[in-house]
Amino acid sequence: MATLSPRACTSLERAAEVFSLLSTVPRLRIVKALCGRELCVGELATAIGMPPSGLSHQLNLLYRSGLLARRRQGAQVYYRTSEETGRFLCSAVGSFLPPTEKENS
Repeated sequence: MATLSPRACTSLERAAEVFSLLSTVPRLRIVKALCGRELCVGELATAIGMPPSGLSHQLNLLYRSGLLARRRQGAQVYYRTSEETGRFLCSAVGSFLPPTEKENS
């Protein structure tokens, strides 16, 4: 039986962390809404139908994990998928959507 290298274990641990973070519908909605665009917290809250107070916690978890990037402009904080993971996340989430929802993304 083959054993995994320490590097492979680290990569697998990172994959497990990412999949765990994406295991909730609200976080998947966030990723879907941010695919190909940047939104401030208020715009994102409206887009996914979630109160800003609950949304902020979810955004912070995704940001701290490196799945989202953010920037501040005055009092507004804007979020987008990170350059490293954005294409993968959007493709993965999109692969589960029916064609009509993919067109509206």
